[in-house]
Amino acid sequence: MDVHIVNAEQGFPNSSGDHIRVLTVPDPKDSRKIITNVLCRYIVSGVEVSFMKNPHDADESFEDALNWAKSFARLHNIADVYAANLVGGD
Repeated sequence: MDVHIVNAEQGFPNSSGDHIRVLTVPDPKDSRKIITNVLCRYIVSGVEVSFMKNPHDADESFEDALNWAKSFARLHNIADVYAANLVGGD
C-alpha cells in the first residue's frame, strides 16, 4: 500500500485500481468546522465495492481519517491511498 499526499486544487489522479481518497475541506456553512470525506473503491471477486465512510461527519480530523484509510487499505489489500488537506498544513 502506498500513501500519496496530493494537491487537491490540482485534482486527484485518475485511478482505475483499488484506492481510497481522503479529502478535508472547510465547511462552507461554518468556517470554524471542517468536512472530511473518505471515499473507498476496490474490487472483490470481480465486483466493484464503492462507498463513502461517514458521509455526513464534519468533525473527523484529517489525521484520523487518513489513519483509518491506511488501516482499511492494509486490511483489504488496497493499493493506494490518496489524501489532501485543504484546511491544515498537511
